[in-house]
Amino acid sequence: MFCGGRYSREDRQRVLVTVTHQEDHSDSSCFACILLSHGEEGMIYGTDGAMPIKSMTSLFRGDMCKSLVGKPKLFFIQACRGSEFDDGIQTDSGETVCALVKCVCASVPIGESDAATLPGYYSWRNPGRGSWFVQALCNVLNEFGKQLEIMQILTRVNYMVATSFESWSEDPRFSEKKQIPCVVSMLTKELYFN
Repeated sequence: MFCGGRYSREDRQRVLVTVTHQEDHSDSSCFACILLSHGEEGMIYGTDGAMPIKSMTSLFRGDMCKSLVGKPKLFFIQACRGSEFDDGIQTDSGETVCALVKCVCASVPIGESDAATLPGYYSWRNPGRGSWFVQALCNVLNEFGKQLEIMQILTRVNYMVATSFESWSEDPRFSEKKQIPCVVSMLTKELYFN
């Protein structure tokens, strides 16, 4: 399921309610939802304003969507969590940093890159290619999606975003900035895609 930023709050809610209350997921082994829009901490925007992310994800609780009980529910959210920028920091590990993917920069995000993005940070996108996160997610899924477990996939996505992307702008306030995605997992078993 995909919900972009061109939905109103009501439209997005209606689509999600249809998925959770009217569709039967008995033959599905998991559910994935991709949300791409503008946002701020805990909120994602529709065409008519912000709505809490929790109001969408809570529709998939076991008491709300019985045909998905015990099945992984994945939400990939591409949205800012604020307006702060991560200036990055030079790494001293040289080329070894680039073991998993081809690197274009020798710096990594400052924002606790081994934990998670700090709340309040900006999420970057290329006007022609799209968001750094979605580019990396698609690349890693295409290459490793049928081999690796989902947490290994997402770790490689984090690595690719952290090391292969850096903002560029003629305005130095917006140039040479970094990003690290945030992975939050409540999975209770490993998940592989066939």
